[in-house]
Amino acid sequence: MVSEEGRQVQEELEPSEYAPNVLVVMARGSDGGLWRAAGGAVSTAELNLPADLADRLGQWSRSFTEATRDEADPHRTLVLTAFSTVGLDIARAVQVALGDGYEILFFDEAKLEADAYLTEYLYPARTED
Repeated sequence: MVSEEGRQVQEELEPSEYAPNVLVVMARGSDGGLWRAAGGAVSTAELNLPADLADRLGQWSRSFTEATRDEADPHRTLVLTAFSTVGLDIARAVQVALGDGYEILFFDEAKLEADAYLTEYLYPARTED
């Protein structure tokens, strides 16, 4: 975070500037739901994620199409909000499982849907205890 005129603003990084241990939980384009911030899908087996967590992540990622299919659905925002809530919980569990050696970011579909011009759509999964 950088201070800009008294405000806290998240510093925007280019994908190539992310370290290899920065991963993104995101449902788009992959059944696995886990990506390197610099680009490319990541295998949960490669990271030795617990099987139950890898299954949750995969099921959540595969449910993306169902959650977003009907653009005319009057409840679409609620569906995406629920989808993102589950995804953030999973991202936090991935952060705990992988520990401090990784930084897990979460791609928030609901916030992006609510504001197509949003430029900040990656949020840290780490919670401040």
